[in-house]
Amino acid sequence: MDQAAPVSGEDGAAPRILHVVTRYQRGGSERRVQDIVRALPEARHELLVGADSDVDLALRQTGADGVETLPHLVRQVSPLDDVRALVTLWRRLRSGRYAAVVTHQSKAGVLARAAAAAAGRPSVHSLSMASFGPGYGRLENTLFTRIERLLGRRTAAFCVVGDDLAQRFAALGVPAGRLHTVRSGVPLPESLRPRQEARALLDQRHGTVPGRPLICYVGSLEPRKNPLLLARLLRRLHDDLADPPDLLVLGDGPQRQPLLDELRQLGLEEHAVLTGHLTDPGQVHDAIRGADAVVLLSEAEGLPQVLVQAAACGTPFVAFDVEGVRELVSLGAAGVAVPLGRLDEVAEALAEVLAGGAAEEPSADLSSWSAHAITSGYRDVLQRVLVTAGGRRRG
Repeated sequence: MDQAAPVSGEDGAAPRILHVVTRYQRGGSERRVQDIVRALPEARHELLVGADSDVDLALRQTGADGVETLPHLVRQVSPLDDVRALVTLWRRLRSGRYAAVVTHQSKAGVLARAAAAAAGRPSVHSLSMASFGPGYGRLENTLFTRIERLLGRRTAAFCVVGDDLAQRFAALGVPAGRLHTVRSGVPLPESLRPRQEARALLDQRHGTVPGRPLICYVGSLEPRKNPLLLARLLRRLHDDLADPPDLLVLGDGPQRQPLLDELRQLGLEEHAVLTGHLTDPGQVHDAIRGADAVVLLSEAEGLPQVLVQAAACGTPFVAFDVEGVRELVSLGAAGVAVPLGRLDEVAEALAEVLAGGAAEEPSADLSSWSAHAITSGYRDVLQRVLVTAGGRRRG
């Protein structure tokens, strides 16, 4: 199929696509919404977002034809709200106004795909990470594996951030032909500073100490990403190494103060700098480029965007072996995957990385993260779904 060929709805009108998002704030899932809207400009895109969403931000960032709040769509399990949201979605989709529904994030993915199946409308699930697997509890694993076994065969297509994640869903019985790897857009550097220049900028901007080795964490400070382990890791490195590193943390979240408290308790407050969230991608790239290594201790991911940025900057990383880490290593990134929870092995791997130094030039093949590749991937998937759905309606 010609990816540039326009698609049309019934009677030649622009097809209407309903996007359902559990919570629209700032993050990787939200960027995927933006990328999908841009990939099919001839369609009419309408967003239904959950109660805890920034409607103005969604309208501004996506350029959708309309954004509304679905008040009963909430992140937490709430049987009454969930039933109300499901019924509202079913009624809306049953009206026949929409050629397809695209779902984003876990709760919307469950409710909107179920409503679409009941209403006879095709659904596409944009998948940034699984809601089951290592890092999740027994209840979550049991519940979500059953749900995906039920809904996976009723979903027309999945747009998945990485091959590792696609394999997890294929193992549940989702037909392989419905699983399409389409990367999540992430700001990547157009050019790279020399490492010494980038490090000098860090010392100037953030007060890192010149000459000391430096490890960097980039991401939200929330429990799933285990930021409190950063303090324990830093303590271990200071106990074991003759020339231990300092820590640079880029990000914010509910565990910022607990992390500061843990660093203070371990006597490391002078060896860590917390910058908060940086809005300028160039400053994030400079931080990753100027650091000696990037560390990620998440319990679960789909494909960690910070590690894509590290690979683009040529900076080595050490991470727990969550989905996407080995995939990036296979693409040539200088990274090490450590068994989940083994902080001692993270420390050992970091010690080796710090001793070896970072190459000046990156080596990973990140061509699948280009804007063209992402747009083409989404467009191809959505075209196929819309054409198939149109053929069924005419038949």
